[in-house]
Amino acid sequence: MAIYELGVNEVMVIHHSTCGACHMSYEEFKPNMLERGIPGATLAEWEARGIASWLEGFHDTEASVRKTVAAIVNHPLVPADIAVRGFIIDSVTGELKEII
Repeated sequence: MAIYELGVNEVMVIHHSTCGACHMSYEEFKPNMLERGIPGATLAEWEARGIASWLEGFHDTEASVRKTVAAIVNHPLVPADIAVRGFIIDSVTGELKEII
């Protein structure tokens, strides 16, 4: 929307250091989901659809930035003239490191 409605011509992807998503895992969420009342049969259905891969975190922040930038650059609805850059911001110092 921002590209077409607001004239955005550059996208900045900014991930942060010490991100909790680095350690996410469906196997860790599953007991909590069951405890909160999600039926096992429902989870089994979603497991067959690949929920474990959807809720898997990442283990390399730099690689995650590159993957996100690539997803945007290669998306069929993003014009080729849009600049897409990726960064990691240090959660403590605020330092911004350009990755791509």
